[in-house]
Amino acid sequence: MSQTEAFPSLVPRKMSSEELARAIRQDIAAELDAINLYQAHIDATDDDRARKLLAHVRDEEKTHVGELLALLKVLDPDAQRLLEEGLEEAAPILKKGR
Repeated sequence: MSQTEAFPSLVPRKMSSEELARAIRQDIAAELDAINLYQAHIDATDDDRARKLLAHVRDEEKTHVGELLALLKVLDPDAQRLLEEGLEEAAPILKKGR
């Protein structure tokens, strides 16, 4: 069981938007963990069949991150604003590196 377990037992009610946003952030963290795990497996084998399948699964997890971020932006408007601020702050720094 993950250390980031959102609900140690079943919740007998519907989640609030804030609770759902928190759960979605945990889902994103889990997807990122899965991406890193699949990549580690790819790096650890020379079996081309396994590497190809694991890369496909890894890439699906990356798609899930994008989908969950889209949902998080809807559930947490501050997240949308702060993500955009982060992109703007990073852009000039990253541009200098070229």
